[in-house]
Amino acid sequence: MSQTTDELDLEKRDPNDLNSHVQVAFEDVFGEPAGAHSIGCVWRNSYKCFNCGKNCCYKLLTTLCGICIALYWGCEFAMITFQHVWCYTPMLRVLAISMGCLQKCYGTIITCFLAPLCETCGLFFSRISVSNSLQSPIPLNMSQQTEDAGIDMDQRDPNNLNDHVKVAFEDVLGEPEGAHSINCVWKNSYKCFNCGKNCCYKFLTTLCGIFIALYWGCEFAMITFQHVWCFTPSLRVLAIMMGCCQKCYGTIITCFLAPLCETCGLFFSKIGVENK
Repeated sequence: MSQTTDELDLEKRDPNDLNSHVQVAFEDVFGEPAGAHSIGCVWRNSYKCFNCGKNCCYKLLTTLCGICIALYWGCEFAMITFQHVWCYTPMLRVLAISMGCLQKCYGTIITCFLAPLCETCGLFFSRISVSNSLQSPIPLNMSQQTEDAGIDMDQRDPNNLNDHVKVAFEDVLGEPEGAHSINCVWKNSYKCFNCGKNCCYKFLTTLCGIFIALYWGCEFAMITFQHVWCFTPSLRVLAIMMGCCQKCYGTIITCFLAPLCETCGLFFSKIGVENK
């Protein structure tokens, strides 16, 4: 969840370790091995000059550009969020529905030709005896609760369709230890990022959201119509025809392979498994 301005942590500025690989402390950059040490005052002043140059340069750059860049990234991630919520995710849903229909058709054909063969080959192990003394757990009947028909204005993604779209400030920007901008710059960057993201996303959804939702509603209505009135009856016809073909094919397979597999199953006739 995104933080409020008062809750913004000015000490731990990279809670999600976005830039944990950016190690820029003096000891992460310079190191003198044993037997090769400079003069003590040189080493101390090098430490001071390194930190002074790094801190001043970083604070100058973030003061000049940080707020504007944060505003830009806020708008950028607002547009990315808009694309995923209103375009890509519905397209993926259309693809999933189409692939589901194709899967049923493909599964019917595979079952027709492979099920008799696999079932007959299972006779290899028909001589194996297994005894189980454990009591099977009694299945519990779980009743589903009826959900309210109203739309939830707070939880707008109950099925986690876009849980991969992480666009909070702390999910995008993070300053590692040893490289912190001025506090007011970080605070205002946070405000500008959220302002740009929220305003841009609300502006895009206000202009296009209702029309895109109407389009996807009509699109899924047509997809539903095709599946209910065309594809599903066609799949049923295919299943009936493949069922007849499966019986014929299974009879032939059983006739020629069943005696062979059952005889080969005698290899395992002495195997007995007892589960206590």
